[in-house]
Amino acid sequence: MFAQLLTAALHELDAGRPVMLVTVARATGSTPRKAGAMLLAGAGGLLYGTIGGGLLEHRCLGLAAAQPDHGRLEHFELDNRKAGSLGMVCGGTADVLLTPLTDPAPLRETLAALQSRAHVWLCLPLAGTAPYIAQDGALPTQPSVIPMRGQEALCVPLMDAGRIFVIGGGHVSHELCILLHRLDFRHIVVDDRDEFCSPVRFPHAEHALITPLHALSDVLDGALHPTAADAFCIMTRGHESDADAVRFALTTDACYIGLMGSRRKRETLFASLAQDGFPDTVRQRITTPIGLDIGAQTPAEIAVSIAAQLIAWRAAL
Repeated sequence: MFAQLLTAALHELDAGRPVMLVTVARATGSTPRKAGAMLLAGAGGLLYGTIGGGLLEHRCLGLAAAQPDHGRLEHFELDNRKAGSLGMVCGGTADVLLTPLTDPAPLRETLAALQSRAHVWLCLPLAGTAPYIAQDGALPTQPSVIPMRGQEALCVPLMDAGRIFVIGGGHVSHELCILLHRLDFRHIVVDDRDEFCSPVRFPHAEHALITPLHALSDVLDGALHPTAADAFCIMTRGHESDADAVRFALTTDACYIGLMGSRRKRETLFASLAQDGFPDTVRQRITTPIGLDIGAQTPAEIAVSIAAQLIAWRAAL
């Protein structure tokens, strides 16, 4: 999302049109979106993104259009029982930061950092002045208002640490990776077949790796080695390759291991793992069948069920 937002902002600036970044800086109680939600506003209204729609977004778009060069922090009461509120019934409050974007340089710098997969934070001073980026591993992993450069700023991490390792490049994986891109999940695809694993088939994957699935450790090494922030979605073409992928996943610290398959396949796999010396507790690490139970049948429907489960997993991190 951030890359698309930055690209849209640069397009407007290059055309000489005013553009404003509208960001939820703080949110308490029930609100449409939480801190870090963003939209891009231009002279004609919404350009990209959302802070939740409804009256709050409508009011902020109006403020951005009326004073496109006036950066500031606006406080909103989302409780129709209070005087001066927006008339919404959510019951929460939101501080929304309006940041005019006039200098393309920090935007290009941020976009370049994203494209190089660098971990960066977009820092937005609450005074509404120019944004800047920071690369400091000590910064919060969630959007937070903290002191920066002598003033308070909202610091928003622009890249999730967690990655989804999609093992298998078949029909469900293809549909799933389309959703992963739309949902801002970093993902890596691995298969042992050229025709099922390529940058053409998975254009938004960070890597499309071809290797025998019994040799995953050979390619998922170094910076690619799964960490405790990562997840596996295992959906290969057969039982043996599924077993190879699960065995590898269990040697990592990945906090989510999802496996697609029938009950019979699962029980056969668990029996095989027991014979290999894996303790019975490994069952607790494996989510199978993968995805939410929504009665999914087609590859696209199954992908939706998996993506929904991954959203819940990410929210719980």
